[in-house]
Amino acid sequence: MTAKHRFAITTAREGEPALVAELASYGLTATPTDRGAVLMTGSLEDGYRAALWSRVASRVLLPLGEGDASDGDALYDSLRGAPWDKHLGPDSTFAIEVLGTNRELRHPHFTALRAKDAIVDHFRDLTGRRPSIDRDRPDVKFFLRVREDTAVVSIDLSGGPLHQRGLGRDGGPAPARETLAAAMLIFADWPSLAARGVPLVDPFCGSGTILREAAGMALNRAPGLNRNHWGFTGWRGHQPEIWERLIDEARQAQRSELPSPIFGFDIDKSQVARSRRNLETYGLSHLVPVVRREFAKVEAPASDTQEPRGLLVTNPPHGERLGDEDEVVVLWSDIGDRLRAHWLGWTAWLLAGSKPLGGKIGLKPKRRIPMRNGALDGRLLHVPIATTPIARFSDPPGAK
Repeated sequence: MTAKHRFAITTAREGEPALVAELASYGLTATPTDRGAVLMTGSLEDGYRAALWSRVASRVLLPLGEGDASDGDALYDSLRGAPWDKHLGPDSTFAIEVLGTNRELRHPHFTALRAKDAIVDHFRDLTGRRPSIDRDRPDVKFFLRVREDTAVVSIDLSGGPLHQRGLGRDGGPAPARETLAAAMLIFADWPSLAARGVPLVDPFCGSGTILREAAGMALNRAPGLNRNHWGFTGWRGHQPEIWERLIDEARQAQRSELPSPIFGFDIDKSQVARSRRNLETYGLSHLVPVVRREFAKVEAPASDTQEPRGLLVTNPPHGERLGDEDEVVVLWSDIGDRLRAHWLGWTAWLLAGSKPLGGKIGLKPKRRIPMRNGALDGRLLHVPIATTPIARFSDPPGAK
């Protein structure tokens, strides 16, 4: 009988619904929490699959147990007696990452040191030898979450944040994380629209994050294929035959051609060059054209699809990127004018850097989805564009 595990899969706050929907597309059932995570019960293969395929997840954690975290000594005592030899050996390397504090464990570095001492002393008692710390490429990566007087210890199957896709990228100024871009695309239902041939445009593409994630989804590329290290490589519970089978399946599942066209634009010459370099790094430059052009001059690509004719998904400049609040307001007003005049029948998904900024577009969103963008309390606006222009954007009677 296949053993069942309970996984905690983390994501950015407000991204839980997108993560649940994404996992469901891979046949995985998860339940959202209110703490930037979803819970999933399944086999180790299910956990591996989530780590390999999810674009929205930040980490895939396999909880091992809880300990007393009322203070440093209590944490040490509760962890020292745990069966660490089931997970690593005295010649293994490991790392510990800590999240959370309480009134006694106020510094994550101190908490990590006490946890490390407990694991090391466990092996000294058991074998007379001790595993070593390796912060960069450990055999086993542990994640310790402190909440009130309890510490939950997990194996971090990811081995590091999953937004780091493995090939690197030049983010440039104010880059959005890949996981954020992926969540936007999931909310926009891009995977199913791409299969129908619906075109996608990002007219403020910056370093190309949305373009890369959109292309990866449309090509059915598992983002984890580019990662060369995971948090379970030396874990004694690791089942390499399952992992290798999933890797082989993912390689065979990739498409070589896009089912839908994807276009990127930006007015900034350096950003266009950066986006092109990043696309080339991921082997996508021949599939996704990026052109230097201001949004006022970008024309909606021809489309044979209906409802919608196309999808515009973008993270337009906001206050932190432009620095001038009046300039930002004018830009967002111009975006709204341009959309309702020249992008008829399209659906726009725009990430506003703040709740008030979203109101400057002059269009009524169908949905406003709270979405954190770093420190910004943003809103993802779902704006379907009518198929006919409103009166003030139509030619006056008798005009030629």
